[in-house]
Amino acid sequence: MDVLLAILSQFGLYGLLTLGVAIVFAALRVVNLAQGDLAMTGAYVAATATTVAFGWRVLLALVLSVPLLIVIERALLRRPLADGLATMLVTWGVGMALRQGAELLFTSTSRTVAAPVGSTVEVLGTPYPAYRLISALVAAAVIGGVLLVAYRTSWGLTLRAVADNATMAALLGTDPRRIRTAAFVAGGMLAVLAGVLYSPLLAVNPTMGFGLLVPVFFALLFSRPGALGTAVIAALLVAALAVLLRTWLTDTLADALFYIVVIGAAALRSRSHIRRLLSWSRRILTPARPS
Repeated sequence: MDVLLAILSQFGLYGLLTLGVAIVFAALRVVNLAQGDLAMTGAYVAATATTVAFGWRVLLALVLSVPLLIVIERALLRRPLADGLATMLVTWGVGMALRQGAELLFTSTSRTVAAPVGSTVEVLGTPYPAYRLISALVAAAVIGGVLLVAYRTSWGLTLRAVADNATMAALLGTDPRRIRTAAFVAGGMLAVLAGVLYSPLLAVNPTMGFGLLVPVFFALLFSRPGALGTAVIAALLVAALAVLLRTWLTDTLADALFYIVVIGAAALRSRSHIRRLLSWSRRILTPARPS
């Protein structure tokens, strides 16, 4: 049970970050490499605004992130660049600017954030830190809510229409630029929420974003472009792999094996016959639609 709870906790963090990246990629076709650094900014809000209650710090981080995300999208990502690599480099530059700014303001010394709930609870007879469970459940609820909005509301339908064919969506009366801005803000806010929500469980420092970005990027590799549900499932699998390896092995060996397994799986997935097999299996497992 302790391992399952640890997987749930890790999934909450990875799921928020991966879902945010997937939303941005669906609407803008941009891999946001600043996602981890946006989480770092949220964590620093929790670490510095210690005079207010933790719940208000969460709200403050989300509110402050909105104008920053709008400026980034409109100033740097609104105009199409030469190719996908160029946009990735732009977001990487944004992340570097956030890291350097944090280091200038707060130095490179790690900070800790006191958990708002310090007790433990018993889950099926297994004692577990209360805040770890609370943060995991809140993250899972937000992930579920975002998926519900994406697949069961008109805004989600519009987002998927712009992702599939922006030109056709524009002809039908949708403004793709507004949808893209809203998607970038929503994806970035998920990262900020992950950072501030999980700040009591992490060492808050300017470089923490890179460590968060690596598993999220791997999860994105295993998901279908623009498919938010598969991105969440991939985040769950990556979280389970990371937790299980750390359960069985030392931290150093677990980290090394984690990268080896994920990179090897990504290399296998890139093979044409593996892609055909996955496509065939999806067709077999997907029920036929009634005519």
